[in-house]
Amino acid sequence: MDEPTNDLDLGTLRLLEEALVAFGGSVVVVSHDRYFLNRVCTSILMLEGNGVVGYSTGNYDYYLEKRAERGASPEDAPKGKASATGSGVVAGPRPRKLKWSEQQELQTIEERIQAAEQMVIRTELQFADPAFYAEHGKAWPAFEKQLQMARENVTQLYNRWEELERIRAQEPSGS
Repeated sequence: MDEPTNDLDLGTLRLLEEALVAFGGSVVVVSHDRYFLNRVCTSILMLEGNGVVGYSTGNYDYYLEKRAERGASPEDAPKGKASATGSGVVAGPRPRKLKWSEQQELQTIEERIQAAEQMVIRTELQFADPAFYAEHGKAWPAFEKQLQMARENVTQLYNRWEELERIRAQEPSGS
């Protein structure tokens, strides 16, 4: 799949993500949408520049962590290209606009963050209830996992929000 998230509305994007996660086979996805990669990928094959191909199990964020541990960063890859005059001047990356689906996502992300934070609070309150362990003693690991996942969701939503705002801030004026 080449850039499957381009020009999808938010509902269709979520449907695609769910279908890929549920799919039992293998799919090769080429995308610059890091949020999408984090949600659907179980391994990353990365063209790092200079003919180096990287492979990592896990999602894109995990790949970046492992790459940073070995001393490389995503910024190490060559950027821009030589000018047409051959002067050797390297142009920086061209800022991009938010896709329509990203604009829709940005409009609702604050509400999604608030809902995710409320889920964390509700789960924490369950643990704080003195009767919790008497009623759910054997199920506490499931509640613990639910709390961990809820906290991770909040972190991912904040990261995505920052990413979308960074893209929006780089948009050329008048967009």
